[in-house]
Amino acid sequence: MRMVLVIPAQPATLNEERQAVLLNCYRDGSLLLDAKDGKKPARFFLKVGDVFPWNQFLPKLLANWQLSDFKDVPKEFIPQKRIPEFVLEGILNEPLENQLKVLATLRKQGYFSALKTK
Repeated sequence: MRMVLVIPAQPATLNEERQAVLLNCYRDGSLLLDAKDGKKPARFFLKVGDVFPWNQFLPKLLANWQLSDFKDVPKEFIPQKRIPEFVLEGILNEPLENQLKVLATLRKQGYFSALKTK
């Protein structure tokens, strides 16, 4: 499943709504995105405090995990071992804040590779 996201207009996107895919996640919380809308810049960063549409990303990520289709999944979210079924079944039933905590916990438990520094 293609993981193209609608990034809300904000200073990091030159105050324009953008369509992009997540390329990389970094330890400092910044995200590198690759635009798919033909606008410039073709790649841009979101920093901590910028708005990233986790509510769009997480359902697409979950669908890719369930299909074992990792070609469009950012390498930081490719499972290194099988994610427990109860997580796959229940994560989207949680509030967004808890979903992000689940991802962080899975990373700490070795389900994903460690995040890089820039």
